[in-house]
Amino acid sequence: EGLSTLHFFTPISSEYPFQSGTFVVKRSSSRHCLELWRREIENIVGGTLGMDQAALRTIHEQIKAGFETKCRLIRMDNEDFLSFLKPKNFNKISQLSSYSTLIHLSNSKFAKWMDEEQQNTFLHAVLQLSEEEIQSGKYGKSIIKLT
Repeated sequence: EGLSTLHFFTPISSEYPFQSGTFVVKRSSSRHCLELWRREIENIVGGTLGMDQAALRTIHEQIKAGFETKCRLIRMDNEDFLSFLKPKNFNKISQLSSYSTLIHLSNSKFAKWMDEEQQNTFLHAVLQLSEEEIQSGKYGKSIIKLT
């Protein structure tokens, strides 16, 4: 068994070394890293928001210290491949006529601070839904309920 790899994008916070919400696996070689990550998540008692990233940070530290040698975590630049929708950039991104390849939609506090109807309109545009699909209510609806 050779080196196991996982590819991650640059995080939106300096608290974590990787953005764990969107990542790339290679079926033939990512299993070891994924198993390490799962074990670390399971070891976190009383898990909270971000425990997947905390577990990933632990693996990253083990690799840097030389304790883990069969897993490599690779950080990719976001460039035009990935957009993170946050309240401060949502209006700008939602007005674009073309979108990033990957759009990270969060059901966290960020999404709750963005207008639900604007989110739905954006999703309809990104998914290129027909009027019939929109009216059916089955597709492209924000899962965040503002309460």
